[in-house]
Amino acid sequence: MATLLIILAAVLISNGAATATVKSNRYHTMGLNGKAFKNNIVFESRARSTLDCAVLCNQQECCDTFTIDGDVCRGHSMQGMFTSSFEDAPGAQSYSKNSAAIKPRDCVEAQPYMNESGVITIYPEGDNMGLQVYCDHDTTRGGWLVFQRRQDGSVDFYRDWNQYQQGFGCITGEFWSGLDALHMLTSRQEQELRVDLMKWDGTKGYATYSNFSISDSSNNYRLNLGSFTGGDAGDKLNYHRGMQFSTWDRDHDRDSWDNCAELYRGAWWYHSCYSSNLNGLYMTGSSNPQAPGIEWGFASYLKFAEMKIRAA
Repeated sequence: MATLLIILAAVLISNGAATATVKSNRYHTMGLNGKAFKNNIVFESRARSTLDCAVLCNQQECCDTFTIDGDVCRGHSMQGMFTSSFEDAPGAQSYSKNSAAIKPRDCVEAQPYMNESGVITIYPEGDNMGLQVYCDHDTTRGGWLVFQRRQDGSVDFYRDWNQYQQGFGCITGEFWSGLDALHMLTSRQEQELRVDLMKWDGTKGYATYSNFSISDSSNNYRLNLGSFTGGDAGDKLNYHRGMQFSTWDRDHDRDSWDNCAELYRGAWWYHSCYSSNLNGLYMTGSSNPQAPGIEWGFASYLKFAEMKIRAA
């Protein structure tokens, strides 16, 4: 923190401007002056300067970007920094954490520059618009990009279509990266999928698949899946192959009687209805058909679930 404050103060004192450019290894300008990041607001507060706004963001575990617009400071959690994520705001400046001279396209390319698992900005489309992601370098071979995590029930996953499109949660805790980001990540290059799971008794398992991708919004983010390639958790995703994504307010399942997302309090590539439901309610103990939770075909709820992709 001390290093950040010294570097930022040196810049701001030199001109005293409330929207002075931040120069530090913790934040970098996103090159979109006159634009304000509008999604996933963690906090909104008054700030006397860019320095104050940076400090406020740094104090929040889930703050990964911030916008200073006059004396209004807004901090935001991760998710994609796409052009559609911004709105016009003359005079505003937006900043992102974790700047680096390199611009890796995915977690495999980022691996040589990271000495441990953690958050980094990647540039899948090779331009200035980055995407905050969590890279898992501890699991087999490393280079895994995590796009979903359940671990303590701190984040509500029973959300609407727009929220599942944009993403939500805290990237270092429970989160969903967003369907738009997931489509972008899986459409540019063939991806492996790995699902890591743990039951409440501590039993762990995993499942891996080849050629995982999801379609775009015009096809309701249809699940495209290659082969089940292994893992002691078994194959509980093949049943959902070819299905469109459903939320409580967008029913795309094949059940002619029920809305699976509403019935089972989740959001998933439901069929009629599921053999896996990793975005369900966070429940404890044994599975109960009357109280659906996070499931992967087990006879008990899951304490932990994590979905991740790796360039094949």
